[in-house]
Amino acid sequence: MHKLLLIIQREFITKVRSKAYLVLIFLSPMLMIGMFAAIFYFASKESKDNYKQVSILAVTTPEIAADIQKENPNIALEYRTVISFKDAKTLVNDKDLNGLIYANPLSNMMEIYGDDKIPLHSLETILEKHWILQQLKNKGVEEYVIKQATENTPIHYSKKDDSHATIQKWVQGTVAIGSGYLVMMFVIIYGNAVMRSIIEEKNSRVVEIMVCTVKPFQLMLGKIIGNALAGILQFLIWGILLLGGLFLLEIYFPSVGGNSEKVEQIFNIIWEINYTQIFVGFVFFFLSGYLLYSSFYAAVGAAVSSETDTQQFVHPILLPLMFAVYIGIVTVVNGNPNGSTAVLFSFVPFTSPVVMLMRIPFGVPLWEIILSLALLLVSFITTVYVASKIYRIGILTYGNKPSMKQLVKWMFQK
Repeated sequence: MHKLLLIIQREFITKVRSKAYLVLIFLSPMLMIGMFAAIFYFASKESKDNYKQVSILAVTTPEIAADIQKENPNIALEYRTVISFKDAKTLVNDKDLNGLIYANPLSNMMEIYGDDKIPLHSLETILEKHWILQQLKNKGVEEYVIKQATENTPIHYSKKDDSHATIQKWVQGTVAIGSGYLVMMFVIIYGNAVMRSIIEEKNSRVVEIMVCTVKPFQLMLGKIIGNALAGILQFLIWGILLLGGLFLLEIYFPSVGGNSEKVEQIFNIIWEINYTQIFVGFVFFFLSGYLLYSSFYAAVGAAVSSETDTQQFVHPILLPLMFAVYIGIVTVVNGNPNGSTAVLFSFVPFTSPVVMLMRIPFGVPLWEIILSLALLLVSFITTVYVASKIYRIGILTYGNKPSMKQLVKWMFQK
């Protein structure tokens, strides 16, 4: 155990003292905060610059035009009286207007033409009302009777406000995708670091001295755990810096542009998320996923003599990670976070570190998280056992390019 702790300490200190690690640990959060700031700024600026009032050409009676303007005061109404329907459509397209109302109850001509920005329901209701009024007049109904029946109707329409639910889903989706990509990125970065470290020590023949004092299994496990601790430290610093950056964004951006209420609502929802649960989940699932995949990276590093020989073995390792991210986006963010597909891949060990973490912002039962971690732990123990068999033989093998067949043979070699 003492030897294993020394290897872990050496790997951890070597990693955190490197210039690349120090630059990455502070520069990346600043770049992320800058990216979010740029997105907020340009989104608010674009929304303000591109705001355009809905404009409609009304070729109709004065009464209909007055009703349209009364019910929709934000519409810019361009009123015409004598023009054909074909010429009116051409005029709308030439002047880049949003729509056309071509209506005359006397001639039974009631046309609505436009894009999805026009208030279609309101326009249909107004035209239908005036058409019915004209039909009643044609049937000889007294005007005062029509007026009593149509004015001051008790119908009231109020629009459902689902902006909070929409923004909440968008924020949760952003956190989910970010968490999934972070796990994939950390596993790849630190898995490759383990592999390169093993290749360097193998080529410099340092490993031949080290295996005289420690077992190959302890050496492999020490490298994996040491790099894992460096990854957790990096994530912890990133989390603190990013949360601090979000506080600064919240102070500044509600006063920018015309969407201050929406931006404020976004930040309110951001702080509603249980970041403690996400942080704890990230640590456990990153550790479990990293330990699972890094054992394969360590086995590959021990089996080859140079980085150029690793490509044929690394691609099969990357595919499950990439698949997990995209299946998480499709099933969790754009689909149902608690659907059968999302739950299934939350329990598959090669995809669960990503998919389960992407589900956590939407709320996951505790028993599912525990079961997923338990399956990951069993898989890690199995893969480390298998990878250690490749590692103990490959670490002292030089000068040949191992094939997949040879690696399988090493697994069963005693």
